[in-house]
Amino acid sequence: MNNYHYIIAGLPDLVPDFGAQQFSYDEIAATIRERLSKRDNALVDWLEFGLVEENLHHYFYHKAEHSKNQFISKYFKFDRFVRNVQVSLLAKTLGKENEKYIMGDFDIENDDYPQIAKIFEIQNIIEREQALDKFRWQKISEINLYHYFDIDVILAFLLKGKIVERWIRLDQAKGAELFEQYVSEVRGTFTGINF
Repeated sequence: MNNYHYIIAGLPDLVPDFGAQQFSYDEIAATIRERLSKRDNALVDWLEFGLVEENLHHYFYHKAEHSKNQFISKYFKFDRFVRNVQVSLLAKTLGKENEKYIMGDFDIENDDYPQIAKIFEIQNIIEREQALDKFRWQKISEINLYHYFDIDVILAFLLKGKIVERWIRLDQAKGAELFEQYVSEVRGTFTGINF
């Protein structure tokens, strides 16, 4: 059995002079993976596989959404929906039928549709990507709301770590801000809990 509270409590602290060289997703993920079971490492494999564009096809989404792990299932259902909204709006702009580009079920009555559609209206690409990643961040937190000491907390941490890594590469100031938020959220989970 994994000692999740030990792994989560051991996640890195924010360094005041934080810069791009001081955060490495690969190093953090490797440290976490050393402490996980084979079964939990398989879930991390699924998560990381799903973060590579070339792997995002109907078969992957079908398998991910039917995963026994609720975090994997819910996150990739959300990810597919975001991508379907984007494809649908692009098809509409180009005057094409969107049905042949949509993967799986697509319900514009979904509560997230208006906010995602609004994000895709942003003309500035950087602002649009920041807004989309901020929305993803919120969704990750929402999916993980009542989880404290389980693999889902670790999967959410790693997923947010990928977002942080992306923005550090693009913008160190924005990346540092996200990293501070990232660590504060994880630490805040344990307020009042002694190990």
